[in-house]
Amino acid sequence: MRSIRSARSRHDTERGAVVVEVAFVVPLLLMLVLGLAELGFVIRDTQTVVGASQAAARVVSSAGDSRLADQGALSTLAAALDDVDVADIERIIIFRAKSDGSMTANCELAAFPGQCNHYDASDLTLPASAFAGTTSCAVGSPDISWCPLGRETRQSVGPDWIGVRVEVRHHSTAPFLPDRTISDTTVMRLEPRFAS
Repeated sequence: MRSIRSARSRHDTERGAVVVEVAFVVPLLLMLVLGLAELGFVIRDTQTVVGASQAAARVVSSAGDSRLADQGALSTLAAALDDVDVADIERIIIFRAKSDGSMTANCELAAFPGQCNHYDASDLTLPASAFAGTTSCAVGSPDISWCPLGRETRQSVGPDWIGVRVEVRHHSTAPFLPDRTISDTTVMRLEPRFAS
């Protein structure tokens, strides 16, 4: 009789140990799966932001000192960020890059005369008419801080370097991971013009 009870007691103890082990392992496995899925979402969103930044930089670089250079870049960003919720687009900066490809500290904070223009999600759908003026940037134009008409494109002088920075908020799908801002900056040289 004792051997039957001790065998049953040992079996019950082992079953209890298995339940405790499962209670520890299942949450860890669930966190691992959610973490891997979140990593995939972050990589996807990062690729979207990088592609959008590069496409906009190509457009604004090719446009050079055209009056609608920034508007073309914003239209390109609108198309490239089509899968992103508009509310998650934090800011877009089109700036005159320094020789090392970085932006001045002033541009980090706000639009700065002669250096950079700041845009937000609502600016992505601005029509060409919002960028008023054909020979100058009119007061109230969204690109007045660094008017495209003042950008240097002459080969003899050396064209400006222009950068496009895109910042998008990524909302984590895993409850134990924080939201983050995904940003990318692409810098290109303005297409040179050979005429004086």
